[in-house]
Amino acid sequence: MPHWRVVVHALDRTGPPMLARAVVRWIRENEPTHAVDVVAFRGGELLDDFVRLCPVRVVLDPHEPWDWRAPDERRVAELAPRFSRLPKADATLLVSVAGAQALPFLPPDTCDPIVTWSVEQGEDLHEGADGRTARWLAGSAGTAEELRLRLPATTPIWPVPEFIEAPELPPPDVVAHCRVALGAEPGDDTLLVLGAGIATVRKAPDLFLEAALAHTRRGGPPARFVWLGGEHDAFFHTVRAEARRVEAGNLRLFGGVVDVVPFLAAADVFLHPARLDAFPLVCLHAAAAGTPVVAFSGVGGVPEMFGDAFVGAPYPDLAALLDRVDDLADPGRRAAAAEAQGARVRDRFTAGAAGSVVLEQLREACR
Repeated sequence: MPHWRVVVHALDRTGPPMLARAVVRWIRENEPTHAVDVVAFRGGELLDDFVRLCPVRVVLDPHEPWDWRAPDERRVAELAPRFSRLPKADATLLVSVAGAQALPFLPPDTCDPIVTWSVEQGEDLHEGADGRTARWLAGSAGTAEELRLRLPATTPIWPVPEFIEAPELPPPDVVAHCRVALGAEPGDDTLLVLGAGIATVRKAPDLFLEAALAHTRRGGPPARFVWLGGEHDAFFHTVRAEARRVEAGNLRLFGGVVDVVPFLAAADVFLHPARLDAFPLVCLHAAAAGTPVVAFSGVGGVPEMFGDAFVGAPYPDLAALLDRVDDLADPGRRAAAAEAQGARVRDRFTAGAAGSVVLEQLREACR
C-alpha cells in the first residue's frame, strides 16, 4: 500500500495547515490502507489534531529563528538525527511553497518525488521549492498565472483548487452565545460584520478599521465591526492603537478563537478586505457556515471562488465595498447571497468534492 508524506511550514491555524489537515483526514477516512505522515517545519496549536491522524515530526524548536535562503548548516546537522528513521514515502506533498523550509532535513531517497501545491501569490510565492519539485499544482488561477511567469515555459502546472472540511454547523444556542460574545445582545438588530485573519498589511485589518469608520461617517444601517485573530502580530497592535486614537466605537479587535466556525455562523456578513489573498480559506468557511462574504476583486481568488455568487467591488474602492455590505442589511438579499455562495462551496471546495483530485496527483507523480 502507498505511503504519502505531507509537508507544511507550520501547524498554526492558518490556511496551509488547515488545508493539510483536510487532505490528511480525507486520505485516512477514504483510503484507510494508505499510510500517511506529516513533517512540519514549525509546530503550533493544530499539532493535537494531526497526531490523532498520523505520525508527525516537527523540525524546529519553538520560536527558533531561521532564514530559509541561508540555512545554518551546523544547525541542520544537529537536527538531522530527528529524521534518521524517516520511512520511505512514495511521494511527498508540500502544502504551500513555504513548506520547502523543511526540505534540507529530508533525505531525497525518503521523499522524492516532491509535489508542490502552491497556494500563494505575491512575495509569499518564493523559490524555496523550485530545486526539488517534480510536479507543480496551483491552488488558484492567480497562483497558476504567477507560476507560469516564473517557471520554465514547458513546466506543466496542474490546477487543484484548495478546499476545506465541511464544517459541522453549530446549534442555534451556540450561535446566539457567539453573537453575545461579539457584542450583539439578544434582540439587537445591528448588522454584525465580521473579519478574520492574521494581522498583516496583506490581510488588511487596517482597511477593516477604515471600513468601520467610513460606515459611521456615511450613516448607513447600524453595524458593528469585529475582527478575529492576529493578536500575535505587531500590526494588530498598530491598528488597535489607531482605532483607539480615532475613537472607532463601532469596531472591536477581538483576537483569536479556537474554533472560528461558530463565530462565522454568528455574523451577518463576513467582510474580507485583503489587499492580496490567493484563495482565502476563511471565506470558504464563512460561506459554508451560512454567512455571505463581501470582498475586493482584482486582488486574489475570491471572485474565482464564488463565480456568479461573488459579492464585492474592485480594489481599492472601499465605498463601493461598503455599498455591498449595506445591501446585505436586507435579510432577503442576505439569505440569497448566503445560499448561492454556500452551494458553490459545497459543490466544489469541500474535501468530499475535491480530496480525490489531490490523491490522483500524488499517484500521477509516482507514475
